[in-house]
Amino acid sequence: MQDISNEKFVLRIIKYAPLIFILIASILTTAYISLDYINTLKKEKEKIENEYIKLNKELIKSDINNIYNYINNKNAQSNELLKQKLKKEINTAHDIMTSIYDKYKNERTKEEIIEIMKTALENVRFNDGRGYFSIHTMEGVNVFHPIYKEFEGTLVLNRKDIYGDYPVREAISIAKAKTEGFLSWYYYKLKDKSKELKKLGIVKEFKPYNFIITTAEFEEDFENLVKNQIIDYIKVLNDGGSNHIFIIDKNADFLLTKTKFVNVSDIDKENIFVKSYNDFINSNDKDKYSQYEYTSIDERISKSAKISYLRKVEIYDWIIGTGFNLDNLSLKIKEKQKELEKDYDEHMYVAIIIATSMTFLFLISSMLVSRLLQKKFLLHKKDLEKQIIENKKQKETLIRAQEVAHIGDWKLDLQTNEVFWSDEIIRIFGFEKYDKNMFGFELLKDIIVPEDISALEDVIRNCINKGIEYKIIYRIKRANNEIRWIDCRGKLDEDKLSIIGIIQDITESKNLEIEKQQKDELLYQQSKMAAMGEMIGNIAHQWRQPLSTISTASTGTKLQKEMNCLSDEDLFSALTSINNSAQYLSKTIDDFRDFFNPSNNKITEFNIKDTILKTLNLVKAQFVSKEIEIIQDIQEYKIRTIENELIQVLVNILNNARDALDLAENQRRLIFINAYSKDNTLHLEIQDNAQGIPEDIIDRIFEPYFTTKHQSQGTGIGLYMSKEIVEKHLNGKLIVSNKEYVFDGISYVGACFTIGIMDDFI
Repeated sequence: MQDISNEKFVLRIIKYAPLIFILIASILTTAYISLDYINTLKKEKEKIENEYIKLNKELIKSDINNIYNYINNKNAQSNELLKQKLKKEINTAHDIMTSIYDKYKNERTKEEIIEIMKTALENVRFNDGRGYFSIHTMEGVNVFHPIYKEFEGTLVLNRKDIYGDYPVREAISIAKAKTEGFLSWYYYKLKDKSKELKKLGIVKEFKPYNFIITTAEFEEDFENLVKNQIIDYIKVLNDGGSNHIFIIDKNADFLLTKTKFVNVSDIDKENIFVKSYNDFINSNDKDKYSQYEYTSIDERISKSAKISYLRKVEIYDWIIGTGFNLDNLSLKIKEKQKELEKDYDEHMYVAIIIATSMTFLFLISSMLVSRLLQKKFLLHKKDLEKQIIENKKQKETLIRAQEVAHIGDWKLDLQTNEVFWSDEIIRIFGFEKYDKNMFGFELLKDIIVPEDISALEDVIRNCINKGIEYKIIYRIKRANNEIRWIDCRGKLDEDKLSIIGIIQDITESKNLEIEKQQKDELLYQQSKMAAMGEMIGNIAHQWRQPLSTISTASTGTKLQKEMNCLSDEDLFSALTSINNSAQYLSKTIDDFRDFFNPSNNKITEFNIKDTILKTLNLVKAQFVSKEIEIIQDIQEYKIRTIENELIQVLVNILNNARDALDLAENQRRLIFINAYSKDNTLHLEIQDNAQGIPEDIIDRIFEPYFTTKHQSQGTGIGLYMSKEIVEKHLNGKLIVSNKEYVFDGISYVGACFTIGIMDDFI
């Protein structure tokens, strides 16, 4: 009955709630639109005003910066323009003199021709009459000067300016060196001899008479010309623009203004612009905005608010600026506000119409939707009932799966220390369900192997205090004394109020792992025994020669003694030979004992070259007897790893190469040993010329018990153990491939074993 009553209540909510919600939403929406209209209108007014001011500030700043860049560019070009002007004028003078010379050189004397030249250049002027030409000999004698006639015929070579420079000397040097060129010096103006000013001049050689022609311009005069050009350019801009640009020089004089003021001091001292200007020129600022009141030229208009942007022009000691009238902007703002208010009124009217229409449509739609939802609800109810049944089945399947996989889930409440264990965990631990009240960490400690308790406590502590994932493998001892291996994992929940996790019984897989370790150990021992057998054979080979030497020396000495012909020299020679052979036998025993000594199986630092030498000393006797040549290319590197195990790997690979070469007939038997460093890895390569390994078995040679030799010759574990040692003990890689190569002009094919040991072991 209770479920039926709840169902009817839900259906009523579905039927009537949308209607009520839409009515309330419509009322609230209308109220919100009205309030939002008022607030938005206020914000928009402020926004428009701020945007107008910001936009006009950016515009006047952009205008002034463009003028600033124009002035700097114009100034930068002025020096080059002056040079071009001077060069043009000096070429004109040179052309005049050349034309006169060519015309009269065969008709008049040199002195007559020079006088004609002087007459021709006498009245030639440029740059508003400031520019003229002078002529000197290469010895520094003035030939012609249209302004200072008294200089003509005098030696002016030693005339210098206020800085101690000799202009005439420098001009002669330039003409001699490169025919023509520019120079600068200081000199008086014609009507003002109070100070010398800098002039930029040009000199050009006149070769027919070994003369130099010079002309110059005061840089200050040309700079003033450039300034006037700049002011004229800005005047043109002012005529075509809405904002008037003004210029103030270093004396606070207005060079350009539309006001009646001549100097900044003419403005009322209390005016904010004057104070702002004075602060600006005395600061390190490069630019500044200033807001102030001003009176226009038409004094009938009252004072108006204005914002100006000022910027310093350092090269001319100018301040340039412009501004905009806030009163004009206020008119534009009011016009914009009226447009905005009209738009909002129209939008408000439309919004009310739309809201009313939408409310009506939503009321009808909600009725239809509520009926549809009612049907969907009933259908969903049926689906939920089916889902609940399905979930129950899945839960039962999961429980059965946990039983098969020996996996159980658990949860530890960190606030109450209560523990939940699933049925599978209870079964794994060997408890009974009626022990539920005793479940917890203390009960678990009773069955954990004592050696594992400390590790378990550390893992739990780190998980709670540091949030580290709970992960541990430990052993338990059931009531029947059976040992089981347990893999336990878990982590803190998001609220850090509990730990949730799983437990899996991994006893079977752990036993398989232990069994595999035991088999690997057995293989290792078999490999060691096989190596020992090889070494015994090597000992026999290596001892045969020294034992023969000892036997020959001793029997020879005995025979000589019996025949009374043994001299002291022969006795000492025989004893020395016996001692050397005995020392060799002793060293051989030491090498083999070091190889088989278990205490040497530890990480040490050694030189790879020495290790390869030790390896070859162990096996060289059989290689010599089988006429196998070993070619070495070993770079000296110190590495840190287990030397004895590396030697065992090298012995195994060398012995395989020896056995393969033993089958090769009618060719040189070669083994190459290379050691080098590449890509932060030490590489050891052992390569033979025994025709290589067949492609159909090359991928299997590292499998245990795989061999191509007769059962009496090989066990098939040497290369398998070599790969295991390199990759598990030496942290390296062992690979094999067939390679073709040329040696001493002959092509060979052979197997190449490569051992790579990473740089972190070097």
